[in-house]
Amino acid sequence: MAKIAPLSRAGIAGVVIAAGIGLGAFNPWWVATFIGVPLILTGLLIAPRASRISELGVFRAGTADHFTTARIEALTRSSLADEDLQPTLVTATISPADDTSYRARWLTTMSRRDFQTLTDHPRTVLPPDSLPSREATRTPEFDDQPGRWAVLYPAITIVAALAVLLGVGDRWHVSLALPSVPAAHRVPSPAPAATSADLDARRDNMIRAVTDRLGPGAAENLLDLRLTGDGSDYATVFDPTNGEATNIYISAGRDVYTSATPSMLRRTSTFTSADVASIELTTIADRMTQQFRSAGDEYRLETLQIRRSGPGLPVLLTGSFNGPRTFPFSKTIDARPDGTVAELFDPADFAESFTQARQALELAGIAPSDRVLTALQIRGTARNTPHLHASSIQNSGGVLVEFRSERRSGDAVVVPGQFPEIRDRSYRSSAPGFSLDDAALPVFESVRRQAMQRGSLEPYESGAVDIEMSDRSTDKMGLAIRIQLAGVDAAAGTYSTSGEFLKQGSR
Repeated sequence: MAKIAPLSRAGIAGVVIAAGIGLGAFNPWWVATFIGVPLILTGLLIAPRASRISELGVFRAGTADHFTTARIEALTRSSLADEDLQPTLVTATISPADDTSYRARWLTTMSRRDFQTLTDHPRTVLPPDSLPSREATRTPEFDDQPGRWAVLYPAITIVAALAVLLGVGDRWHVSLALPSVPAAHRVPSPAPAATSADLDARRDNMIRAVTDRLGPGAAENLLDLRLTGDGSDYATVFDPTNGEATNIYISAGRDVYTSATPSMLRRTSTFTSADVASIELTTIADRMTQQFRSAGDEYRLETLQIRRSGPGLPVLLTGSFNGPRTFPFSKTIDARPDGTVAELFDPADFAESFTQARQALELAGIAPSDRVLTALQIRGTARNTPHLHASSIQNSGGVLVEFRSERRSGDAVVVPGQFPEIRDRSYRSSAPGFSLDDAALPVFESVRRQAMQRGSLEPYESGAVDIEMSDRSTDKMGLAIRIQLAGVDAAAGTYSTSGEFLKQGSR
């Protein structure tokens, strides 16, 4: 029971440290400085530290009513400081009442005063609950301390901190009536509070806050706007005079705060309030949600972000959604200001992936019969999907088509929830390629069926697929189809373009 108190302190320290980290990471800088840091320091101070005496009980003499006689034979103490408790090795003969005497050695913490008393008067009495064991198998040593508790105390602190951090997640936002810059009083929201569901009103409210806090020209240099599902909103504003950025935060309670925020973006990444003023955000968010519902899952909007997709590129809206962990697709989805929402699709549905590849090549100005393709890769989004090789869809899944001709080269990428992207490169080649018409959907389906049979896979594992038709110089197989499924070696193989098995393995 003596260890219960330090163990409890270790757990409490972990909770306090987690609170400091969580509040500091998800709130304005002044919360981190004045609340987060002190909490972390407090947690470190109250956390128990294993020492040479942390596991040892303090030597106590018995009372007149409850005692057992003992004759001290030897005392070994590491220090003779007067009141400083130090580990002491005691050798004594214990004589319990109505029992056989026995000789024992044990470690205890003892002051110099007790040490001197026992040296002068070796006969003493011990309380029954402090008697050493008769069954000791070895003589204790000073090096035994602090033992396993040296690891257990910090381990409990770390586990408690992680449990609280992961349990609370990103819900550390707090609404405190304190400004993030010196002011005599809290500044109210520049407009009446809008409901968390009315994204258009919240967008307008945020733009007013930017203008009120940073001046009329600030709304012409927006880097991004973020509207969250919990009702709190953010804007990042670029300062063209010095290249720095400022974050505007409106809490769910409609309180407004400002703070400097690091940024490496330039003016080419900014947009104006006029660029986004007429976007129907609520309608777009509803269309995004409908994409998930059409796939059979109920997802909730977590964040809607407005930013340029790259320096000098068009403004793009990205919705981040929270929902079932088993959902196989991306949990983000893009939309254009005109209301067009990107499509969520399952790359493991080869028919849909071929349709996406055909549409992407059409955007690139390549006909299905043009023999300019060097690779067609389809990668699923299941968690256990293996990697054929490194590529631009290795983390997201989707469809990748690489092309090369005398006039141009590049690739077309289609990722679930994102708009197709056509990337041109300067490299040119007259080497022969293949056309999309040469890659037959029935052959891809046949190759997957054969691979699943060879790997003895279950039907639900068909989505964990990475398949590619290409001409690799590394295996000297020429133009072929290579596949990996669910990380099972027996399912990996190389097949001809007509679907015949060529060899085990895809490398």
